[in-house]
Amino acid sequence: MKIKFVEPSPKANQIEHVRPDTGRTLCSAGFAVEIPYASFRERLLEEGQGGANPQSTNPCVVGVEWGVKSASGSGFGVVAVIKRFGSETTYFSAPPADAPESIKRRFADLSNSTGSTAAADLDAAKRAQIEYNEKIKHVRRY
Repeated sequence: MKIKFVEPSPKANQIEHVRPDTGRTLCSAGFAVEIPYASFRERLLEEGQGGANPQSTNPCVVGVEWGVKSASGSGFGVVAVIKRFGSETTYFSAPPADAPESIKRRFADLSNSTGSTAAADLDAAKRAQIEYNEKIKHVRRY
C-alpha cells in the first residue's frame, strides 16, 4: 500500500510503501492518505523494488557458494561440506576436488577436533551412574 503522510505526522509530505494493515491504521488515525495505484502493473513494479517482497527475489545463487557445517549442526552426524550453485544445494562428506583451500582447511579443522560428542557424554554418564550404584549398594539404610 502506498501512502502519503499528512501534516500532523512528523513525516509530513513523505511517500512510503507500507503493509496494508499499517497503512489502514495510519489513514484512519489521520496521519496519512492512501495513494491509489494506476494499475496492478504499477503496484507490482513499485512493491517489487528494494527486495520488499521475499517471494519476488531470485532464489538462485550467482556463482558458487561454499560452506562447512560441524557434525552437530549438519544434521547428518558428520562434518559436511555444502556447495550451492544456481538453485542447487549439494552436501559432501569430504571436500570435492574443486573446493577452495579455505574450505578444505575448515573441514580438516572440524574433522580433527577432539571435542566430546553427545554419545560419548552419555556413555560416560552411564558408566558413572553404574559405578555410583555399585558403591552405594551395601550402604546401611535406616
